[in-house]
Amino acid sequence: MKSAVAVRWAYAGTDPRSQARNLLRTTAAKACAARPADVRIGRAVSGRPELLGAAAGLCASVSHTRGVVAVAVTEPHAELLGIGVDVEAIRPLDAVTLAERWFTCGEASWLLALPSALRHVGLLDLWTRKESAGKAVGLGLAGGGLRRPVGSPPPGTAPGASRQLTPLPGNRDLAGAVLPGPPGYVLACAVHGPAAVTTTAHVTKDRPAPPVGDPHHPCDPRKESEHDANR
Repeated sequence: MKSAVAVRWAYAGTDPRSQARNLLRTTAAKACAARPADVRIGRAVSGRPELLGAAAGLCASVSHTRGVVAVAVTEPHAELLGIGVDVEAIRPLDAVTLAERWFTCGEASWLLALPSALRHVGLLDLWTRKESAGKAVGLGLAGGGLRRPVGSPPPGTAPGASRQLTPLPGNRDLAGAVLPGPPGYVLACAVHGPAAVTTTAHVTKDRPAPPVGDPHHPCDPRKESEHDANR
């Protein structure tokens, strides 16, 4: 049976944590056809968000980086045990060193075959897919999460985006993808469970971009990423 997940992102305001919480509440309410006031948000033992009230039973994940917040929620009755979302600002990185240290040989080979101007994007493609997959299984990047294989395109293929989640190598119950997201960022989602291989992500933006010159605009040169605490 095909499944779908809702992924929503927004340009962050002055209080991204509260904004992400509100975005999660409204996204979960829409998923279960309830009022936002009837959705409560707790925290599971693993540290990830736990939906309560009208949205009890739905899986959820939250991520925020400087300038953007993102949330992901499963649909009711989906055969999914967990979901993860991760968003990172595109920025200069020592992609070669990081890839050789943390990624599988195949993943590192794909990244090294990219033009040098795209390697930092390729690194974040792999990184966000690994982090979202770790969140989906309740571990984040702990326990060797950066070494968890997520697969890579054929050598020479540039990073891309898709709404269809695809199985991770060796685990058909874990699927993920880099999604169409905000310009200047990489957004990824992963799900865990029997329906993982048939899952599609519906991605929406919550509000218009702020004006250019605003420190939260995606093109602002002062922007740098922050790891979110919702593993």
